[in-house]
Amino acid sequence: MPSAIGAMGLCKDGQLIVALEAEGLCFFQPKNGGMQPFVDPVLACGGASEPGRYNDGQVDAQGNFWVGWLTHSRKSAGALYRIDPSGAVHKVLSDPIAPNGLGWSPDNNIMYVTDSHINTIWAYDCDLATGDLGPRRLLACQPRGLGIFDGLSVDENGNIWTALYGGAAIIGFSPDGDQIGKVTVPVKLVTACTFGGPDLKNMYITTAIRGQSPEELRGQPLAGALFSHAAHFSGAATNYFANR
Repeated sequence: MPSAIGAMGLCKDGQLIVALEAEGLCFFQPKNGGMQPFVDPVLACGGASEPGRYNDGQVDAQGNFWVGWLTHSRKSAGALYRIDPSGAVHKVLSDPIAPNGLGWSPDNNIMYVTDSHINTIWAYDCDLATGDLGPRRLLACQPRGLGIFDGLSVDENGNIWTALYGGAAIIGFSPDGDQIGKVTVPVKLVTACTFGGPDLKNMYITTAIRGQSPEELRGQPLAGALFSHAAHFSGAATNYFANR
């Protein structure tokens, strides 16, 4: 990628929609590496007061792409944007400091949004027909020393599974916020999870290497690896960006 990539989504025509730090949203053609500019949500909404980058993103059941943006310093609030297939940009939230994991309940009436800066996952009432978010409630919050909430995924039962960056695990919460499961990996920096494979019962877990000393990495020979965990439940089917 020409600059740091924060998120990507699948498109109906086989391309990927990618969120790049310098170029904004672009369409990427996996077959030949071609890149086509689409829209820069931050610029479309008036620009930014200080440098930042796009972070996590997801496609909703209506074919829209949602993506978070955060400042490098984390001294100012970031934002959450919704981008329609036409390219229209809507700034939905302007209060999260570090917007991260995104997902929806199976009936699409609740949207989950992580703010990693305050290590909190919020649950918002959601109307996908309009793209509006209503009142929110606290789903989960914990001390950062136990692991920072990162990327998340929602399973077929409506449970929320989130990566613990620094916590060497994926943990699951019920829609009521009760912890209902944990998957540990031999890597400290766990970044995201999603589902795939037969019947969507494989949980795929991404991990990272960042700012760790050689001594720390010697104890984590698989740091940065992609893991697969056989789950006893299925994930949700992937949504596709309805680009025209």
